[in-house]
Amino acid sequence: MCGRIVQKSGPLDYVERIFPNVHKIFSDPAGPRYNIPPGTRPLTMHRMGGEFALDRLWWTWRPSGSKYAMNCARLDKILAGKWPWKMLTGHGRILVPADGWYEWQALTDAPKPPKQPYYIHAADGAPLYFAALSAWHPGADKDEAHGFAIITNDSLGGMVDVHDRRPVALQADLAMHWMDPEFPTAQAVELLQHSLPETAFTWHTVRRDVGSSRYQLPDAIEPAPPIQP
Repeated sequence: MCGRIVQKSGPLDYVERIFPNVHKIFSDPAGPRYNIPPGTRPLTMHRMGGEFALDRLWWTWRPSGSKYAMNCARLDKILAGKWPWKMLTGHGRILVPADGWYEWQALTDAPKPPKQPYYIHAADGAPLYFAALSAWHPGADKDEAHGFAIITNDSLGGMVDVHDRRPVALQADLAMHWMDPEFPTAQAVELLQHSLPETAFTWHTVRRDVGSSRYQLPDAIEPAPPIQP
């Protein structure tokens, strides 16, 4: 479901994979983060103001009049043109760069079972670009009313054993089209069906401490022995 993400690389590391000949220097005072939860402002990439921008937008969106705040958007509902995602596909397409994400697997059928955390990342170690939809626009507050949701799809293959959903991660060339406001909306939505396959990822168990988003040490993503149920 992509409830936590990792952004340990520098801003330029994310940008260079999409724009190999970039000369602009990007700085980010927040530094690397190893356990980013919804309800915060991760680094994002977009062209909602026309020019390419690295920006910190609010991760979670509460549509006007809704009592529900959403940090993920289901791909099947986007493809079907369902509310509220349809109104964002034309002008709210953004990317969330990341090095990986966490998922938790229940170890027993108990009402409150122990959960094993996993860190999932690209098998080649490359940065990932999660497709997302945002309600932000230039001049708006960077708050829940103008937040974003990461697009997720059903998991396949061995990843199902960890979690039944995963973020939609796009290859660099498709990622450029996704955030291009001039790229036709229908074609942009079609790109979401061509995300990186499960075979592009690898995963391993990590320490239980990552259950708290306050745990931000670099060893959060390092392999750790499985916990015992």
